[in-house]
Amino acid sequence: NLLITGVCGIDYVASLSQFPSPDIKMRSDTLLVDGGGNGGNTACAVGRLGYADVSVLTAVGDDANGKNIVEGLTSCGVGIDYINMFRGGSPFTYVMVCPDGTRTCIHQPPPEDVEQLPLAFVDAVPLQDYNAVHFDSRHPQAAVYLSKKCTALNIPYSVDVERPREGLDELLSNAKIVICNSRYCDLVLGKDENDNDGDDNIVTRLRKVVTKKAPRAEIAITTLGERGSCLIRLKEAYNYQERNDDDDDSETIFLLHGSNGAIPAASRRYGAIWCGTWGGINVVDTTGAGDAFQGGFISALWAYCCGKKCFDLGEVDDVNLARALRVATRVAAKKLEMPGARQGLLLGGEDEYIQQEFGQLLTFVR
Repeated sequence: NLLITGVCGIDYVASLSQFPSPDIKMRSDTLLVDGGGNGGNTACAVGRLGYADVSVLTAVGDDANGKNIVEGLTSCGVGIDYINMFRGGSPFTYVMVCPDGTRTCIHQPPPEDVEQLPLAFVDAVPLQDYNAVHFDSRHPQAAVYLSKKCTALNIPYSVDVERPREGLDELLSNAKIVICNSRYCDLVLGKDENDNDGDDNIVTRLRKVVTKKAPRAEIAITTLGERGSCLIRLKEAYNYQERNDDDDDSETIFLLHGSNGAIPAASRRYGAIWCGTWGGINVVDTTGAGDAFQGGFISALWAYCCGKKCFDLGEVDDVNLARALRVATRVAAKKLEMPGARQGLLLGGEDEYIQQEFGQLLTFVR
């Protein structure tokens, strides 16, 4: 059982022939109205995969959009018992997608005077019924409050980190898993001409940031766009700087490429686990790709831990962490082929690769 805490909204995704210039009136080529919000998208990715029971803790308005948000979550198999409905308009985002691959979002939050997730509402959630919790870093007061309850009950939780936010440092203080995008380390540390995008520097900066911000974290992941993803284990000592950067033997491959070249390889280098991107993907829209990735990863990881009846992340070997990364990459890749955040989310029972990978993760159960 997984609980996702965060924002759920509506996305208006407009495909444009070009990015609009100031003071211009233009038409969109297509318009898709669909569910959105980081937490909602991640929950839907988990729900559609079908390897975990998932619920959301969130807030929506009592308007028509609020009703549509709830219906969208239900259609993806997400539990809706812990949605607080407030008076006013639900959050929505206008997304402009252009042929050059850029995506520009204009977000409209609920009214500032609305208390979206009162602590009394949060306190009523039967947290002891859940194996793990995931936070998208929104609703800071409620998120921090719930994270402290997780720690008291020894329930592991993961945090989605895009950029510094109110309450984020406190939320990260007891997180077990931190998942950030490729920009977060630069936002925290800054970047000068001496910094580079080499694999070793990515690992160094990620380890430095997460060790400082999330001292109890055991796993940190950064997504790297076309370069794939990188996972480091915070609790292991590994002085990768002593290795020869030019040594071809420095890379250990866990999982090979698929025979058709589409399935990414997973390997270890510079003390980190790396997973490439899925091949043969026609990228239509990047909206929600990171949310889909996170849904795939936590589904795979916690399914493995639940089956093993052990939530000590130190007991998860590198090969199965690599499998979880490949599941995440698959879920994100298929999302990229469709507009909006949820149109391309996989149904686990209909995807042969997902079934094979989860079959490997859960072999010991059978």
